[in-house]
Formats: sequence, structure tokens, C-alpha cells
Amino acid sequence: MPDLDVVGVFVGATLTIFVLSYLIGDNFLYRLTLHIFLGALVGYVFGVTIREVWGKLIADPWREDLFGNLVLIIPVGIGLGLFVFKSVPRFAYIGNYFLSPLIGFGIAIALVGALVGTLSPQFGATVNAISDSPLEGIFIAVGTVCTLLAFDFTFTQKRRGLGGLLGKAIGLAGKIGQGFLTVALGVAFAGAVTAALSVFIGRMQYLIEAATKLLSMFG
Repeated sequence: MPDLDVVGVFVGATLTIFVLSYLIGDNFLYRLTLHIFLGALVGYVFGVTIREVWGKLIADPWREDLFGNLVLIIPVGIGLGLFVFKSVPRFAYIGNYFLSPLIGFGIAIALVGALVGTLSPQFGATVNAISDSPLEGIFIAVGTVCTLLAFDFTFTQKRRGLGGLLGKAIGLAGKIGQGFLTVALGVAFAGAVTAALSVFIGRMQYLIEAATKLLSMFG
């Protein structure tokens, strides 16, 4: 019986080479690896969903106290409604009534998250920076305000009909904000490229180690 570790190393190295073959163009080996990855991912997510959502959040509470957890009928009903009605094109519109609460709750959570998780911490960090180092704090405050005005000025100044000195001031602040955005996006892109290179180096190291291990096994 072959060593499972050796089989895993061989399969991993082979799939890595198949993915890297995309560098010479789209081909069957790359698409095959992509389908294998997506199939494994969907299967894994499905298994985790059944175990964590249905098993731990619904089945276990009902097993412990069925009548005390009847409120769980609501999420189960929404899920079954989406599954049943969205699967039949003729009655797909009925599934929208089950989908609308999810969208509404999702938008509300996203808005609260943006306010509490982004704007509020940014405001607090700006105030703390001003109190700790006035010059640095003023720079951060100007950058924050100008970045926010970059979005507001770009999309709404013409519709508001702002002109004169106020319009020019907002326009200048918007241009400065666009500069801050450019720098931030450049840093983010550089970080993404660095992360991609790190992954590439890691896969190359894996291929070298796999080749060494396989060669040593065949002696």
C-alpha cells in the first residue's frame, strides 16, 4: 500500500504544475485543476454547513428542547422557502418574499458595521492622534476629511450647483482626497503583489521539496 504522505505530495505537486501551466495560456490541465478545486470547495462548504448550521444550531437545540426552541422554525422556513420556490422558475417570484428579509438584515448589518467598525474608529484614531501629536493628527484629520470629500465632490457637486469660493474649496479638497486615495490604493496593490509573490515562492519551494522527496523515495 503506497504511503499516503507520498501520494499527497505527488498530487499536490502535480496540481501545482497544472495551475502554473496557465502561464503559457488557458489549457485543459488548468481547467481540470480549477474544476477539482471548486468541487472540493463546494463539497467542503456543504459539509460544514450541514454540520455547523443544521446540526449544531437547529438539530441539537431541538433534540434538547423541541418546544422551547420553536423560534428556529423561522430560519428553517426561510431556507426551505428559498430552496423550494427558487428551484421552480414558475414560482421563483415567491422566493423573493423569503429573500427580502435576508437582504434587509444584511444591508442593516453592513451599514452598522461600516459606522461602528470603520467611521467611528477612524474618528477616534484621529482625535487620539491630534491629542498625542498635533502635527501628525492634523495631517490625519485633513486626509480623512479630504478623502471623504473626494467621493462627495466627485458625484454630487454638479448636481448641487456649487460654485464660487465654496465650490472651489470643496473641489480642491476633493482633489487632495483623490491623491490620498491614489497613495492608499498603490500601497494596497503593492501589498497584494508582495503577497502573490510570497505565495509563488512558497509553491516553488513546495515543488522543490516534493521533487527531492520523490527522488529520494525512488533512490
